[in-house]
Amino acid sequence: MADYGSRKPLSRLTVAGLSTKDGPTLGMLRRSRERGFVANGAAGHRAASRPRIVIVDDHPITLAGLNFLLAADCTVLARCVDAHEALRCVRIYEPDVLIIDQDMPAMDGVDVLKQLRAAGDQTPVVLLATANNAKLMEALAFKVEGVVFKQSDPKRLIRCVRDVHAGQRWLDAKLNEAAALASGGVALDTLTRRQIEVARAAVSGLSNKELAQRLGVSEGTVKNHLHAIYERLRLEGRLALLLYLKEKALP
Repeated sequence: MADYGSRKPLSRLTVAGLSTKDGPTLGMLRRSRERGFVANGAAGHRAASRPRIVIVDDHPITLAGLNFLLAADCTVLARCVDAHEALRCVRIYEPDVLIIDQDMPAMDGVDVLKQLRAAGDQTPVVLLATANNAKLMEALAFKVEGVVFKQSDPKRLIRCVRDVHAGQRWLDAKLNEAAALASGGVALDTLTRRQIEVARAAVSGLSNKELAQRLGVSEGTVKNHLHAIYERLRLEGRLALLLYLKEKALP
């Protein structure tokens, strides 16, 4: 059940003229928001305003703590203890950011993200992560806007919400390589045979100069190939490339 804070309790049946007796009809979620802009076209106004947020966690004590932490910088529209309340409040309040727990019974935060996106709702989502697992990788594949591990310093969550509200993506540092893998969904067959050869050689620990000597090309050519590979696969650096090749089982 959603907790609407200290404001006058809202009717369970009608909120802002919308029925809340039944669960959310996802087909009704058709907002496609212009993030980062306001009606008068003044860029940056959104970033300067207080984020309007909905927070979701199935543990009441954690939920109260999140409210206490974020209320100083944000306008908390609703506090929800399950996914169905979260979807309902997103539909009713149209928040700037939805902050939701990764692990919840029945329907978790990643499932909520997927349902929103499937319905065309582009509300920015910040996921409170508990484990770097397959579900988290799924959230990255769905372009979740923010990921903060629950074990993190609370200041990280505040910064994440601010950045996401400003239209940026904020991922915990632990996810840099995983995010690269998740976003590097372009098939290897889009690379040329030469690029695949350079990619294999690049993760062997050799410098660009040594790679050039090994491949019989100039150092500048090696750099050009690597730049094209990183750009094509949406990776950042050799470590991400190494992890990607391991993921694809390419020796």
